[in-house]
Amino acid sequence: MNTARPFIIDSHQDIAWHTRKHGRRLDAPAGDGWMVTLGELLREGIMLSLVSLFAEHIGPRERRKQELQLQLEYYKSLPAMFPGVVFQITSRDELAGLHTRFNVGKAVWGFVMTLEGADLIDTPDELLALHEKGLRIAGLTWNETNQWAGGARQLGGMRDKGVEFLATMRRLGIILDVAHINQRSFSDEMKHWDGPVCATHGNPFSLCRHPRNYTDVQLAELRARGAVMGTLLYNGLLAERWKEDGPPVKLGEVCAHIEHLLEHLGPEGVGIGSDFDGGPLPAHTPEGLDTVADLAKIGEAMQARGHSAQAAANVLGENWYRFLMRHLP
Repeated sequence: MNTARPFIIDSHQDIAWHTRKHGRRLDAPAGDGWMVTLGELLREGIMLSLVSLFAEHIGPRERRKQELQLQLEYYKSLPAMFPGVVFQITSRDELAGLHTRFNVGKAVWGFVMTLEGADLIDTPDELLALHEKGLRIAGLTWNETNQWAGGARQLGGMRDKGVEFLATMRRLGIILDVAHINQRSFSDEMKHWDGPVCATHGNPFSLCRHPRNYTDVQLAELRARGAVMGTLLYNGLLAERWKEDGPPVKLGEVCAHIEHLLEHLGPEGVGIGSDFDGGPLPAHTPEGLDTVADLAKIGEAMQARGHSAQAAANVLGENWYRFLMRHLP
């Protein structure tokens, strides 16, 4: 892919959850733990983010459903709050248009809405309503098992209702995200899913034995399906030895994860899924990665290890761009 202006695509940011939880505006200045702000997104060319709908798994179910709706309304309001700068992306044409604006030097940022766990979805009609408002990527679970499948921190396979849920997703053209699903349910999903699949944020299990990470067998399955995985930039999912009050993971270790994923997913299968503003603070993220504006340092570190500029550009954004241009409506 030829582009005159390098860009970054971050495949997992919990922007609505974080801004609402902390009562801040997207255009607030960086600092005080704010890792994703509009200024930081624009400063170093984060052209696009995949942003989550995620209601914390605490409190009554109805209150959580209300929170999910408020997050949806928040995302829908952003383009009007920042006209000509912020764009919701729901189709290939819109993504191509965003890239054109970006490439001629416009200060723009776009977002694609994702659903991080479907435990609050009760009927196919509810999924249809989300799709009509721009939902384009969804995962069945978060860390806990729900009515559809087994979450990353629990056992159990996919339920019969989960098969029906996948069929509804497929009919609507929603991309399947396998982040936060356990190994058994992942295997079940692959038996019942013939559509586009991705992992918005995760790392190789062989380098960090965490239940959120992916075995080489899973990576082989994802490669066969043309998936892209966003490398997750949380210290605890990069290095088992990391402790809350310990030193951060080095950028070289981030590169080691990327290199393992490149080996097992192929040169077009790896991206960045930071999970910034998903709870981590700069103390929880690799050295030098304090806001989204620092993501370009990953490309610099890759090139310092002998990777080409094109390989770095692929990981920083071009792989996700190609994937979305294939699978968005």
